[in-house]
Amino acid sequence: MGDKVLHYLNESPTVFFILRKIDGHWELEYVTSNVKNLYGYSAEDFLSKKVKHEDFIFPEDLHQYRLEVRQISKIIKDKYTYKPYRILRDNKIVWINHILKIIYDKNGKVSHYYGYLNDITESIKNKNDLEQYLSIINNNVLLSITNKEGNIIDVSDAFCKLTNFSKNELIGKKHNIFRHPSIKDDFFKELWSTILKGYIWKGEHLNIKKDGSEIWVENTITPNFDENKNIVGFTSLYNDITDKKKIAQISITDFLTSLYNRRHFNAIFELELKRAKRDNKNFVLMILDIDFFKQYNDTYGHDKGDEVLKNISLALKDTLKRASDYIFRLGGEEFAIITSDIQYIGLVRLCNRLLKSVSDLKIEHRSSSINDFVSISIGAKIIKSNSAFSETKFFKLADNALYEAKELGRNKAVIKE
Repeated sequence: MGDKVLHYLNESPTVFFILRKIDGHWELEYVTSNVKNLYGYSAEDFLSKKVKHEDFIFPEDLHQYRLEVRQISKIIKDKYTYKPYRILRDNKIVWINHILKIIYDKNGKVSHYYGYLNDITESIKNKNDLEQYLSIINNNVLLSITNKEGNIIDVSDAFCKLTNFSKNELIGKKHNIFRHPSIKDDFFKELWSTILKGYIWKGEHLNIKKDGSEIWVENTITPNFDENKNIVGFTSLYNDITDKKKIAQISITDFLTSLYNRRHFNAIFELELKRAKRDNKNFVLMILDIDFFKQYNDTYGHDKGDEVLKNISLALKDTLKRASDYIFRLGGEEFAIITSDIQYIGLVRLCNRLLKSVSDLKIEHRSSSINDFVSISIGAKIIKSNSAFSETKFFKLADNALYEAKELGRNKAVIKE
């Protein structure tokens, strides 16, 4: 071996050694001087057998090392790489990468070994750090990865835990396995339109778990690109916002009837009015009132009155079928309904169905001067998209229609165009 090569080997971070069979035993014939950097002992210490390699191997790794030593004599190839193992140097653990180059004579027998030893402690540490980091992600981050067609190719354990699906149940499936029936097709059309253009999509949506229970998620979908900037798939990150949504829902829900409350009416009324105008659709506000409700409470008691409010709320809500229909309890016995894109004749039919839904309950009301059962009155105002009415003016006109319905004998609807 040339002097330049030996000089290079001695100066490199790799310890080079040669093993040769002498008198039937494999002996260390040569080792580079940089062995001292790795073990703390000189080349002479090893060549004189003052110390040997096995003296430094970590006790828990020594058995595996010896097994591999015995295996080497049985293999037929020119190179063998040991499983990384640990040595102890100054009571510190050092990870070793150990490679043997097997040299054969002309008869095909092993004549000697060239060995290479490297300190890989830092790379092992980085690998362990990476594995720990990936483990943290897998166990704590809600993540799914799909191909371009939307088929799931990987999911985190945390995501599986959230949805109650196993990884095997999800791989190869599409995300519509989580789709809640209330989510409209337009929502997903907009989502796919965005990500297929290479843009990041962010939004909130309702999903269903394997057991049918609901979860709200905040979702960020990022396109994945190959080296040619072609989209090859998508990575979705989720945040479980179910509790946040529940708290928000509580804040806008009437405790007794589970309808939206006055606070939500104040928040959504103007938004829906602007939406109707933007979409060039007419808009309707209905104010509803239970006839002679004070007298009902005086006669039957407030507990019975609360039951009436709950039963009527359910009947009204079941009558409203469209996604654009909203119903609120404004307070006491007063309710409001807002809807849009409905013509006058359709509104007449809707009001009649609402009146009938309450009368069909057949709730006794001995103190009513118009009926033997509980009834309601409705005042409705319908405006066109080009109307300049303010929110306050609009509400006042619907309330005037309700007043007129009461003046006309109650248990009826008055609609104003």
